Amino acid sequence: MTNKPDARPGDVSGTPLDKALAIVEYVAEVGESAPAQINEQLGISRSATYRLVERLRSAGWLEESPASGTVRLGSHALSVGMLAVGRANILQVAPPYLRRLAQLSQETVNMAVARGDFMAYVAQEEGPAAVKVTAQLGTRRPMNCSALGKAYLAALPEGTLRQRLQSLEYQRLTEHSITDPEQLWQEIQTTRERGYAIDAAEVEPGVACVGAVIRDHRGDPVAAVSVAGPAERMPAKEAEIAPLLIETANDISKRLGYLK
Repeated sequence: MTNKPDARPGDVSGTPLDKALAIVEYVAEVGESAPAQINEQLGISRSATYRLVERLRSAGWLEESPASGTVRLGSHALSVGMLAVGRANILQVAPPYLRRLAQLSQETVNMAVARGDFMAYVAQEEGPAAVKVTAQLGTRRPMNCSALGKAYLAALPEGTLRQRLQSLEYQRLTEHSITDPEQLWQEIQTTRERGYAIDAAEVEPGVACVGAVIRDHRGDPVAAVSVAGPAERMPAKEAEIAPLLIETANDISKRLGYLK
């Protein structure tokens, strides 16, 4: 059984529906839980907790584990969740998050998907202080030197990554472009540790980017998002932008069904 590590979130008030939804959300978060633990964590009365858990169980939203007496998400909740995931389209889900990131970073925000050895731009938003960049929708950037590509590669399983780096088409677009497989391997290890990728004028002279991966409900990389700006000011903004970038990538991933 998974225990909720944080302190009690506080009493849940409202209608029985509000409380039932809170129970389902809590069980989804922790994996499985005993009714007594739900009562303790959510602050719903003991009688109401057991009554709502039983109604949710009989309706298929929860199911009981006879061996432990705990409850977990039931078949109905899972089928509804999978239906929502199946209908989630990244081009429909992502725009509000990309616009928010562009406003907060004040720079140009791009989203791209993998196409062979390249990342193809499928969405773009400009912030208030954005400088015009050459990349437009449909533009392709090599994986080996773009923040988008390096973020995508860093999310691949180890064996798959090794194979991709050996077969990758390496392109040198500027003097800073990484074209050596071993050097790119080391860069990707750094990217994994840092949580985001960096393009230090490797694609376009005078332009720097930071990028983070977007995952689907299986945890597989499906896209990446980046913030691009002038190379002279991006390093100073990196510490401010990186958390916003990672939050945006995680928010889109969650909308696609990814549960970290």
